[in-house]
Amino acid sequence: MKIRKSILLLTLMLALSFVLAACGNSNSSAETASAADETETVTEALQTEETAEDVSEETTEEPETTETESAETDADGGNVLVAYFSYTGNTKEVAQIIAEYTGGDLAEIQRAEEYGDLQEEAEAEILDGVHPEITVSVDSIEGYDTIFVGYPIWWDEAPAMIATFLTENDFSGKTIIPFCTSASDDIGNSLHIFSELCPDAEIAEGLTANDLNDIEPWIQGLGLME
Repeated sequence: MKIRKSILLLTLMLALSFVLAACGNSNSSAETASAADETETVTEALQTEETAEDVSEETTEEPETTETESAETDADGGNVLVAYFSYTGNTKEVAQIIAEYTGGDLAEIQRAEEYGDLQEEAEAEILDGVHPEITVSVDSIEGYDTIFVGYPIWWDEAPAMIATFLTENDFSGKTIIPFCTSASDDIGNSLHIFSELCPDAEIAEGLTANDLNDIEPWIQGLGLME
């Protein structure tokens, strides 16, 4: 009888041990699974943040502007050039004022060789239609849409260097705006060379700029005041 009770008690104890061991394994598995879930959640969160940062950087990155695009923009902007020949400095002063009012670039036209006898040589060039060699302080007029051309009046005409400048450049589709300085004559008689030498250009109203106060209203009338 005692032997049976002992066997029964031992059996119950073994069964209880198995139950407790199973519960322990179950809790451990649950804790391990929970930890694994938390690890995956943190990893996913970090990956989401990194992805968001990458997207943000790509979105805020500004597109690069190439030199070609910049040059095209400038060329389409209707740039102004103020080209002039000045012997005494009077025409140069007017050109500088025009450039200030319009925001234009200055380009000085010069005779490549100095005159030996100004009176004789300069008049002969004009009468004979000679185009003396010149230098210009700008490489090209191609990028300009509007070009002022200034000069002193010599023998009621533009100096021969102006004719050279007009023939050596392509003014097709551009607007030429003549201006001059003069002791007595106005610009009227000198204007014929522009239509003769630049038939495909538009010739705007010119100005005899003997009075500097006339320059500003003239620029305003042309619609070119900066």
